[in-house]
Amino acid sequence: MSCTSEEIAEKRRIAIERLNARKRSLENQSNNNKLGSAALNYTGTTSEPQKTATGTDKIPLNIRTFYGVGNESSFGKSSSSYQTNRGATHPYAKPAPKSETPSKVAPIFVRTVTCACSLVSETRFIVETNGFNEQMVQMFKQIPSKNYDAATKTWNFELKDYKTLQDRIATLNPHVVLGPIPNFVLQEFASGPKCKPSRVCLNAIEPSLLGNLLDFQKEGVAFAIDKAGRALIADDMGLGKTYQAIALADFYQQDWPLLVCTTASTRDSWAKKVRELLPHIPVHHIVGLNSGQDYIGDCRVLISSYSLMERCGEKLLDRGFGMLVFDESHTLKNVKAKCTTVALALAKRARRVVLLSGTPALSRPVELFTQLQMLDGKFCSFKQYSTRYCAGKQTNFGWNATGQSNLVELNLLLGRKFMIRRTKEEVMSELKEKNRETIMLDPSYMWKNEEVEDNMNSYASDYSASKGRQRDEALIKYYSVTAEAKAPAVCAYLKQVLKEKKKFIIFAHHIHMLDAVEKFLNKRKVEFIRIDGSTRSDLRSTLVDKFQTNASCLAAVLSLKACNAGITLTAAQLVLFAELDWNPSTLAQAESRAHRIGQEDNVTVRYLIAQKTADDIIWKMLQSKQETLSRVGLCNENFSDASCVQAPSDAGNIESFLNKSLPPGSSGASRKGTLDAFVQRSPAKPPGDVKSSDGASCLANFLNPDDDDDELAGLEL
Repeated sequence: MSCTSEEIAEKRRIAIERLNARKRSLENQSNNNKLGSAALNYTGTTSEPQKTATGTDKIPLNIRTFYGVGNESSFGKSSSSYQTNRGATHPYAKPAPKSETPSKVAPIFVRTVTCACSLVSETRFIVETNGFNEQMVQMFKQIPSKNYDAATKTWNFELKDYKTLQDRIATLNPHVVLGPIPNFVLQEFASGPKCKPSRVCLNAIEPSLLGNLLDFQKEGVAFAIDKAGRALIADDMGLGKTYQAIALADFYQQDWPLLVCTTASTRDSWAKKVRELLPHIPVHHIVGLNSGQDYIGDCRVLISSYSLMERCGEKLLDRGFGMLVFDESHTLKNVKAKCTTVALALAKRARRVVLLSGTPALSRPVELFTQLQMLDGKFCSFKQYSTRYCAGKQTNFGWNATGQSNLVELNLLLGRKFMIRRTKEEVMSELKEKNRETIMLDPSYMWKNEEVEDNMNSYASDYSASKGRQRDEALIKYYSVTAEAKAPAVCAYLKQVLKEKKKFIIFAHHIHMLDAVEKFLNKRKVEFIRIDGSTRSDLRSTLVDKFQTNASCLAAVLSLKACNAGITLTAAQLVLFAELDWNPSTLAQAESRAHRIGQEDNVTVRYLIAQKTADDIIWKMLQSKQETLSRVGLCNENFSDASCVQAPSDAGNIESFLNKSLPPGSSGASRKGTLDAFVQRSPAKPPGDVKSSDGASCLANFLNPDDDDDELAGLEL
């Protein structure tokens, strides 16, 4: 398309104008950047114009920038030029590029070093840091009691210098922050180390009872008296905590009536011991609570199970017991349970409270809190305790107190304020040794039922793939099927045990396993006793006496849940575990049925393990939990030191036994169904021992000792 000379001239003029506008925009942008940078660097505050070397006024840079002084595009220009600079260019002109924002000063980030303080002894505390700060180290070196451990790269100081350290570290804030020791800990240790309590007060105890106490038991009684009758006696199982509690009760007779709460299986044993050790108390004043309708108005000593204490809470509160003894006090670890609520109410009104437990915490430090509250309700809040010792933290699901932290300090605090604990190794040098072994069962004896094998593989996969509650449920089912699968192998091993001709105890959890062992012993015509959840409490002591005194009674078949505490079976030198338990404390208690005062021979403990079953998982869990409890000083057992032995093979003999157990017309190579063919079923049992087929009930009963922490999540703090 051709253009006239006039049109060409007009287009040229427009193009030149666009070019000039673009150049002016770029110059303005450059000038603004320079002025902005100068304004940021200006630090003067005077408002008077400064004189230059030539005598002319030099306007402060911040004022010049504000009024546009020095920006040639704003002064001495035509209005059209000014408008152009403001962006009012030709309608076809490209918009001027946006000016870049003035450069900003980069923020300064200060790294904070945290110093976490905790006690390592009654007189010293440790400082653990998460970083290095030179000024902090120099301050550490100036404190007279300083001590540096090169192996752990930590500093420790005497407790008397804690306030000095606290004041000096405060001057380094925010570069260094001190994680303080709580006041409830400092107050307890402020007076320095304490001397052992005097035993002069023991002369007020019944002479015959005092004469029965061993030296370390007298020390335990004196400790509880020094704590004004509110203490936790946590001696190892088998060291006579019952004797110490009855001695304390006799010392505080002026505070009676006395309430003893224990497990249902040991209620009669307690009544017998009280009558035996306190003969001056009339027999009719010692009452066992057997139902909610029993009259307790005139009794001086009432012995109740925990379940009846829960049902009769109002009646017991009205009676006004001045002294309480809680045997197996770890039963009260669940803060939300009604039984614990009643116990706390009773403890609040009583003057003296004595807790007895060889295993105060079954798996986690949080389980101690309710027991400590019963001894001293003003000690500290749940949030303070769980934050300090349970690594407590807020999560999306509530307050999580299932962890562990500052365990050395917790152990010191317990021993200082609440608890006395002695192990068998410390106080009973004459007590016979205990040897622990793990027996790997012969896999050829494992039940080769296809359905059982499929179930085991399925539950193993479910366990590996799941988390949380679903993971627990999968493991429970896996554990239940494991009992079915390993029962024949356990019975095969018992054939070898019978050849040793020793009295032995065998513990199991599932009805399947207990029934299988019972049937095997009956077939071998071995005299034995069996105690499980269905055994009446009034028959238990008779069965225990039979095992203890009758030489022909070789075996005791016991439920792991119903018989892990409260009975003495020192006639046995061999303890077998056909099944495992989640908690190392439960197993340690069960071992101590034989390894206790009165044992005259060495005790061998054997755990019967079936490889490629739930035993592999549970055994690792036991070792992990045992390590945690050991750091708090609440478990002195070590399951990892058990020697490993392969079970002897006797396939020919056991095969004939298994074949006899099959239904008519079945062959040994084809074993269908469950263990019904192998185990002769017993009549229906009450829920004391849970059948493996009842998954929901089994979960509620078996995992109960570990699940209470979930209920603490919603606790009001």
